Amino acid sequence: MSRGNARSDRAELEADVIVVGSGAAGLMAAVEAADAGASVIVLESEPQTGGSTRLSGAYVALCETALQPGSKAEFLEDLLHSHHDDCQEDLSRLYVEEAPATWRRLDELGVHFVRTFQFAHMRKPWAHELSGEKMGGGAEIVTRLEEAAARLGVRILTSTKAMRLTTKDGRVTGILAERDGADVTFAARRGVILATGGFTRNDAMIRNFGRPGADRMLPLTGQGSRGDGLVMGMALGAGISYMTAGVAPTSPSDPATGKGVMVLYAGAIALNLSGNRFCRESDLYIDTCWAALAQKDGAFVQVYDHAMRTAYADTMMGKVLTGFEEIAAPTLGELAAKLAPHGFDEAGVLASVARYNDGVAKGADPDFGRTNLVGTSGERRPVAAGPFYAALCKAGTTHFNGGLTVDTGMRVRDVFGDPIPGLYAAGETTGGFHGAGYMSGTFVGMALIFGRVAGRQAAIG
Repeated sequence: MSRGNARSDRAELEADVIVVGSGAAGLMAAVEAADAGASVIVLESEPQTGGSTRLSGAYVALCETALQPGSKAEFLEDLLHSHHDDCQEDLSRLYVEEAPATWRRLDELGVHFVRTFQFAHMRKPWAHELSGEKMGGGAEIVTRLEEAAARLGVRILTSTKAMRLTTKDGRVTGILAERDGADVTFAARRGVILATGGFTRNDAMIRNFGRPGADRMLPLTGQGSRGDGLVMGMALGAGISYMTAGVAPTSPSDPATGKGVMVLYAGAIALNLSGNRFCRESDLYIDTCWAALAQKDGAFVQVYDHAMRTAYADTMMGKVLTGFEEIAAPTLGELAAKLAPHGFDEAGVLASVARYNDGVAKGADPDFGRTNLVGTSGERRPVAAGPFYAALCKAGTTHFNGGLTVDTGMRVRDVFGDPIPGLYAAGETTGGFHGAGYMSGTFVGMALIFGRVAGRQAAIG
């Protein structure tokens, strides 16, 4: 090989900034770094870009926007409350401060939200929703960010699995990765951004960091959610934040297909094997799932009618969380009979539906105090308009909260609290923002907002 070709080959493996992971956090970081004048390479372990973002409905919680003019102060109060006032508060404040500008930036990039939604822990509808007309919300965000990255000259390499961070004199200098069956080293002149997602598909890490029973949760995440960035960071002495508190279920799931099921937010009720309700279905899905894990075999069923099924299909969740199996019957009696072979008490199911419907008619819920469809939004309706449906469920998870310790510049800090030179992180790879709690719309929101910050900071070097 000539000397000229060798230099050319090296140039293909060098950039100012190397981003590991191509979900919302990684792509947003790449776009911001490139927009700041840095050359950028994105490494993605899987054949397709997008990670868990591509699979999500991608609600994004924001304030002071054209759709939600609520103030930063109001938003911050709700945010801290949703974190149970147990989090790295400076990251919550960073999120809120960056939220309005992130709305404007996304709009510039072609990500146009059309309405807002109010989930649990929200006094105002902070969650911004995309139309979902042509593709799911997460897929739309990934598509628009990829288009922006291409315009800015970002190189995205799929099927390239990062394995180790390289260092020199205590500074991170690049990534050792596997590509086409060979080890390849990518050099970063200014910094490396870890945006590999969480560890929902790493059984060993879940057993080590999760509470007992956590390994029974079904992952609803991208195949690359193995904790690669966490492991690479910890290998250099990076600190970790809220790892155990962050291992939690987030979404009811069909165990046969692994698909998420959230007809609860369209009015469905949740019943355990005895046929009894066990939660307030309008609460945050994390709380519903923890309650489900406490039931026998962790099994439950969502029971709903035709009107609820139709309403669910028209929501962003209904457009993204599809493909789960349904049991259908023309009457509630026949539906209960079909559930019996799956271990559900037939008489219990019928009695619980009748009791719930009676409560709706009287404007009360003596068992769990459910007053709305979701949070404090939407009017309850009876399970009464046949045909009727049931979806078998167990607790699943779309993300974990814990990760590497970062500061407000998204610099990864070691176990002593000192920054690791040249190393940044964003998205689910980071810990501390959510702490012990969660507000809907802040996970993709965090990926986008903190990805912007990480990209800007890494471009400076």
